[in-house]
Order: sequence, then C-alpha cells, then structure tokens
Amino acid sequence: DRKNLFFSVEKPADKYHALLTFIHKKDIQMPGASGIVYCLTRKKVDEICYQLREEGISVTRYHAGLSDEERRQNQEDFIYDRRQVMVATNAFGMGIDKSDVRFVVHYNMPKNMESYYQEAGRAGRDGEPAECVLYYEPMDVRTNRFFIDNNENDQELDEVTRKIVQERDRERLRQMSFYCF
Repeated sequence: DRKNLFFSVEKPADKYHALLTFIHKKDIQMPGASGIVYCLTRKKVDEICYQLREEGISVTRYHAGLSDEERRQNQEDFIYDRRQVMVATNAFGMGIDKSDVRFVVHYNMPKNMESYYQEAGRAGRDGEPAECVLYYEPMDVRTNRFFIDNNENDQELDEVTRKIVQERDRERLRQMSFYCF
C-alpha cells in the first residue's frame, strides 16, 4: 500500500507511440527522470531499446541474452544515471537499489499479478510520486500462455505435477487479464 504510486492500464492502438509520448511527457515534467520499461521477450527489448535510442532517448537494455559484461555495464549506467531508461525483461530488477525510479511501464502484460506488483513496485521507492502503466493487448495473453505451455523449467516434473503447475499458472494469467479489464 504505497500511496505515492499511481497505477493505470491502457489499451493503446499504437503501443510504441504511446510509450514514446509517455517518456517525452515525463521528461518535460521531470527532466532526467529514470524509468523502466518491461517487455516479455528479449527480441522486444532489443527492438524497443533501438527505437527509443533512434528517437534520442537516453536508453539501455537488460536481458539474459546479453553478455555478463554488457548486463553489468548497462545496469550500472542506469543505476548511476548515465542512462535515463532501462528496457528489460523480468530478469532485471532483483537486488537493484535505485530509489528514484519515476515510472515503470509494462509494454506487455506480465504473466501474473505477483510479477506485476514486484516489477511495478520498483518505482518510487523514495516515497516520491511515480507512475506504473501497463499497456494491454490480447496478444500478450497468447504469448504468456505459450510460455506457460512450453516452460522449460517444468520439464523435469512428472506429468501430473507439470499439469497442476500449468493450470495454476493459467489461473494466475486469467487473474492478470481480469485486472487489465
């Protein structure tokens, strides 16, 4: 219950344009404000980071497909304000000690509410106002369902247990979808 966080869900026709407009608005309101943009896939992280860089945004990226050195450097650039925006998968954020994050945008819907609150909660840890925006589109549900159905981490489970875990994850995805509506 952090009253300094403002939560919203939007269903923009053009998510990238909405993101770019949001970042420019934030930069006018609070020049140099830090923010995190979460994406579901490495490919989307790379794409959004590249596009924002082309627009002149001070941006970097973080996902498991980068070398350890690049991840470390990009993380430090964000933490020490050498880069304003971090575009990342959910691999980014654990153990990050940056209290002045002014916004967290979920470019894609997370797989469950627990992940969403954990990631959105990285905003405004200093008690100052911060925004948590989730861009929803039905394709995100299909992508998350694909990840649930093909989770490599569940392959070592026996068939019965794997089915139970998948159904639990599908129910959590339904709850996340209900939140978006």
